[in-house]
Amino acid sequence: MNKSGPYLINAVTAERRAALRVVARQGLVALAAAALLTPMGWQVARSAILGGAIGVVATSVFAWALFRNPEGTAPAQIARSFYLGQALKAGLTIGLLAWVFRSRVPAPWAVLAGYLATYVAYWFAPTGPASRWIR
Repeated sequence: MNKSGPYLINAVTAERRAALRVVARQGLVALAAAALLTPMGWQVARSAILGGAIGVVATSVFAWALFRNPEGTAPAQIARSFYLGQALKAGLTIGLLAWVFRSRVPAPWAVLAGYLATYVAYWFAPTGPASRWIR
């Protein structure tokens, strides 16, 4: 809490911060998946981190595309940004997974496990409006 107490921020800033929290949680889940797979070897853990990184990067690109517009943007433009973000996320995910599998990673199943862990983390992200109060 700052010296003047909590203050109100605009809705777009609150939602941007909520999206960043989702991306951060995905990163933590990817690291946790890699830690769980570490007993199987460093190559397996590294593969899981690689898969998790694909999920985190794809979600980050989606969030960037969605929140690149300022507050007060027309709903049609926001919808276009949403669809652009989804298309970029899907294309980036497919492209990065194809690139990783073509590079012959030592544990392809661990790449998928890391990616799926971040995907599930995205499903369980908190829903509803973000808090507009900064403490």
